[in-house]
Amino acid sequence: MNKKDWQILKVVHAEKNITKAAERLYISQPTLTYRLQQIEKELDIKIFHRGRRGVVFTEQGELLVKYAVNMLRERQKMEETLWNSGNEVRGTLRLSVSRTFAFYQLPQILKSFNEKFPKVEFNVNTGVNIDVLHSIYKQEAHLGIVRGEHSWPGEAVTLTQENIAILSSEKINLKDLPSMRRISYRTDPTLEMVIDNWWKDNFSTPPISNMNVDNVEIAKRMVFNGLGYCIAPSIVLEENDKLHKIFLNDTTGSPIIWNTRILYQEELLELNMVNEFVTFIQEYHQNYPMN
Repeated sequence: MNKKDWQILKVVHAEKNITKAAERLYISQPTLTYRLQQIEKELDIKIFHRGRRGVVFTEQGELLVKYAVNMLRERQKMEETLWNSGNEVRGTLRLSVSRTFAFYQLPQILKSFNEKFPKVEFNVNTGVNIDVLHSIYKQEAHLGIVRGEHSWPGEAVTLTQENIAILSSEKINLKDLPSMRRISYRTDPTLEMVIDNWWKDNFSTPPISNMNVDNVEIAKRMVFNGLGYCIAPSIVLEENDKLHKIFLNDTTGSPIIWNTRILYQEELLELNMVNEFVTFIQEYHQNYPMN
C-alpha cells in the first residue's frame, strides 16, 4: 500500500459511496473498485460490504482506515519536517477559516502572503466556527480563524475587533426598529445570540422578520434596495458602501465588540511557514485595520 491507497481508503470511508468517492478522487468508478479489490486481495480481508445506502465497513476495514489516516498524518508531518529543515519558507499551509472572514478578508491576505513567500501553497477549508474548531482539534489544519468567543486550550491571538451595526439605506431612528422590517440571514449561533440579547435589552416585542436569506451579502443587497435593515459586524462594510450605520452598545453604553482570532498549537510555530503566517497576518491587520 502507498499514499494513494491510504487516500482512497480515507475518502471511501468518508463518503460511504463508491460513485461519490470516485468523483472526489477524480478517478473512474471501475478503477476505484479494482484498486479496492486489489487491496483486499493483498491483505486477504474484506474491507466493506455494499448495501442499499452505500458501503458498510467491516471491523477489519475500520482498522485499516484508521491505519491509513494515521499514515497520511505521519507522512504529512515528515514532509513538513523535511521542508522546515531548509532555510526556505515552503510547504502547504492548511487553514480552516470562518466563512465571513474568508469572504471579506482572506483572499487579499493570501495574495499578499504568497507574493512574499511564493513557495507556500494553501489548503483552505471554510465553514461556521464550530467547523473550524473541529478542524484544528483534529489537527486537520495548522491554523484556525474564528469569530466570536470560543473555548480553545491552545494559543489564541486577536486579529481584529469590530463593531456590530444596524445597517439601513436611509437614516433611521433606533426607537422605530420594532415597527420596521429586519432582513435576517444565516450566521453563526454565537453572533445570533449577541444580537438577540441586545434586542431583548432594548425592546419588549420581537423584530418583524419575514425575509430570511442565506448569507449577509444577500441581506446587504436587500438593504441597499430599501427593503429593510439588517444587523451585522462591520467586516461586511466595504469602501464604496453607502449605508447608514448605528453601532450597538450594551446596557452600560459600551460598544458591543465582535472579535476575530487566529487559533493554533504553540508547537506548530516550529514550522517556518506557520510561524511566518502568524506574524504576517498580525502585521497585515495592524497596517490595514478594518472598519
